[in-house]
Amino acid sequence: MKSKFIFLSILFICTIQSFSQNVENLKKEALKAYKAGATTDFELIFDTTYPKVFDIISRESMKQMFNQMMENEQFSIKVIEVEPNFSFGEIKKIGKQTFCLVDHNNVMNMKFKAPMEDAEAMIELFKNSMDAKNVTFDEKENQFKIELRSTMIAVADELTENKWKFLNKDKENRLFTMIFDEKVKTELGL
Repeated sequence: MKSKFIFLSILFICTIQSFSQNVENLKKEALKAYKAGATTDFELIFDTTYPKVFDIISRESMKQMFNQMMENEQFSIKVIEVEPNFSFGEIKKIGKQTFCLVDHNNVMNMKFKAPMEDAEAMIELFKNSMDAKNVTFDEKENQFKIELRSTMIAVADELTENKWKFLNKDKENRLFTMIFDEKVKTELGL
C-alpha cells in the first residue's frame, strides 16, 4: 500500500512538472513567434509556423505575399512592437495533437500613398473586418493606427517533434480549416 502511494505521488509530481514545463515552453515560443511577426523576420516567422502551412503555400510564395502586403502601390504597413499581454487558453489534447489559443495585442500603422478621402468609412471597415478595438487616422501622415487583439493557434504534434508551432487565426478560419478537421475546430470552439 505504501509503495502504491509513493508511486502515485511520483507520477502526480512528474505530470505537474511536465505540464508546467509545457506551459513555460509555450510562453517562450509564443513570444518568439510574436517578435518574429512584429519585426517581420521572415526566417523566424517560418521557423515558428506550423509546417503544414507550407503544404498549402511555399515559403517563397509566402515571403512574396508578405512583402506585397507590407509595401505596395497603394499603402505600406508597419507592425509596431508592443507589450503583447498574452492570454493563453486551455491546453487541449485532441487525438495525437496538442493545441492552445493564444491571444495577444497587435498594433500596426497603415500608411496610404494617395490622400485619404473618407477616413471615417475606412475606420469602420477596419473595425468590422479586423475586429479592431481602436482605429485612429492621422491626417498629416495619411495613416491609420490599428490596434487589435489577434489570436495565434499553437500546435504541438509528431510533425513538430512536439514543439510548439503557430498559425494565425483569421476571422473565417480559412487556413485552419484547410489543415485541421471539423472535430478539432469544434473542440477548440472555432
